[in-house]
Amino acid sequence: MKKIVSLVMVAVMMLSACLALVSCGEEEIETYYVANADFFYSDDLGHSYGNGTKEYNVGEAVYMKVIARVNSTQEVPEPIKLTLTIPNITAVSATYFDGQPITPTIDVVKNVTIYEFTVPTNLPADSKAGEFVFQFVPNSEARVTLTLEFDDKVEPMYDKINTVLFVAPEATVDGE
Repeated sequence: MKKIVSLVMVAVMMLSACLALVSCGEEEIETYYVANADFFYSDDLGHSYGNGTKEYNVGEAVYMKVIARVNSTQEVPEPIKLTLTIPNITAVSATYFDGQPITPTIDVVKNVTIYEFTVPTNLPADSKAGEFVFQFVPNSEARVTLTLEFDDKVEPMYDKINTVLFVAPEATVDGE
């Protein structure tokens, strides 16, 4: 009888150990995301972009390119949603990298234009899929703060804030 009880105890312990290992194997591996985004501007119809000048003349077209990259530890990465909020601007047209328009949501209560788009994760460095181009013509002098937020999967520390100034064009000495 003692021998049977011992064998049963050993069998129960082995079964418990196996179940513990199986349940540990089913545990999900945590996914990590690293993101990078930046704003680039052009006042020459998009022929060249830079991120140094952030002061543009009222009435002249400005192109803004947002480049966003997200890397993930997932084997099959999922796209990440981005939200760009632009206050006080109504004359904005935006396109994806392939020229397709991005339709905004206009919040008249908060006086903001909101663009939502997605960026694939783990893109190669030379991919254009994470580039979004916006064209606008400033209609008044203003300091505009643009906010780019990644969705909840990405830590808020990767969100970006960028400020541009819209100024009155300088008159020349001859009054031209």
